[in-house]
Amino acid sequence: MRRRTRGAVLVLFAAAWGCASPGSGDDGAGPVSGVDASVDSGGGDVAVGPSPDAVVPGIDGSTGNGDASEAGDDDAGDPPDADDDGAHPSKSCVGLPNGTPCGAAPDICHDAPVCESGACAAAAAKANGFVCAAAPDDCHTAGTCTAGACGAPPTRADGYNWSAGDDTARCCGGKAINTDVDANCGACGIQCNASNGESCQTLGGEWFCSGCVASDACWSHCCSESYSPYSCAASDCAGNCSAQYCPTGTHCVVGTVTSDYCSY
Repeated sequence: MRRRTRGAVLVLFAAAWGCASPGSGDDGAGPVSGVDASVDSGGGDVAVGPSPDAVVPGIDGSTGNGDASEAGDDDAGDPPDADDDGAHPSKSCVGLPNGTPCGAAPDICHDAPVCESGACAAAAAKANGFVCAAAPDDCHTAGTCTAGACGAPPTRADGYNWSAGDDTARCCGGKAINTDVDANCGACGIQCNASNGESCQTLGGEWFCSGCVASDACWSHCCSESYSPYSCAASDCAGNCSAQYCPTGTHCVVGTVTSDYCSY
């Protein structure tokens, strides 16, 4: 009976040893029960982290009073820090002297807002006449501020001489032209009537609608016969200089070697 009992014990011990032995029955599908997971097959230590369900103090945002959004840099939704560089419209003026910039100018016709009595005051409008827009061409002037608004560049008056030394270089209707053509002959708006035989020609250094036949068809209602070729003149056709039909901004000039004409 003692020998049979000893044999049974040996069989149980061998079975237990087979289950606990590494590699015994291991199919590679996972760790073997009973084997320390922190030791590799060569006996070296293996770093083991917490399980996916573990709660790690100081890391898990659900523990403690810390907010994950407070870690690292501020996001775009956070208000500006008190020591940020640059002006902010909401910058505090507490403790700052009057005149300290506290924001950016909203537009070219306003100054940057400044601190007044501990508060950031509204941006002040720049003085009327401050240049806020460049002149786009020779027949416009620069745009200026009026009551805090930038106005469109004004148009120069008809007759403005946009090229010094060239008396025909005139602004007409905001456009730089030369008054030596049928549509603007000698001055803005003087038009030569081709059906009356007229064309813009120079006579004695001045430009006339020359070649006229009938006075009534002339822009001035006077086809002067004093000089050849006949020309539409700034005259009452009775020997008197008349600016009645001269364009705005011009005056009548008595011609000495030509008929009377309109001039700026």
